[in-house]
Amino acid sequence: MNKSIRPSFLKAFPIFALIIFGLVSCKSEPKAPEKTQMQAVMEVHDAVMPKMGTIGKLVKELGLKKDSLNGLEAPDQEAIENIEKALDSLKAGHKFMMDWMKDFGSQFTAEEILKGKELSPEKKIALSKEAIKVAQMEAAINGSISFAEIVLER
Repeated sequence: MNKSIRPSFLKAFPIFALIIFGLVSCKSEPKAPEKTQMQAVMEVHDAVMPKMGTIGKLVKELGLKKDSLNGLEAPDQEAIENIEKALDSLKAGHKFMMDWMKDFGSQFTAEEILKGKELSPEKKIALSKEAIKVAQMEAAINGSISFAEIVLER
């Protein structure tokens, strides 16, 4: 009787071991907590903020290019107009960022922004509006930088 159990056990052992191995290896990884809307808004801000330096650099380069074109005997007026449009766009993007930060900072406390303090229902609505504004600001800044870079390639 002992001999008949042994071969059956040996045949079932690989399946049993596979099931045990599968259960042990299927530990669920702890999930990262979902990003809050405040964190998402701040991520956009944090991604765009370093581009303020790029805007400053492009304004300077465009200014130099405009000056050099104006110094020519027959300046290319279309190129100068494009430079002026690019400058206006960059300045508008910069102003958008500065105005957004000022407005955002006046609506939310440091604890709400940095420490995740619970928002009131009114502030949740305000944050939803700010999420739209920050996306618009990001598009304006990225668009103005792209346009300026194209103008400088001419």
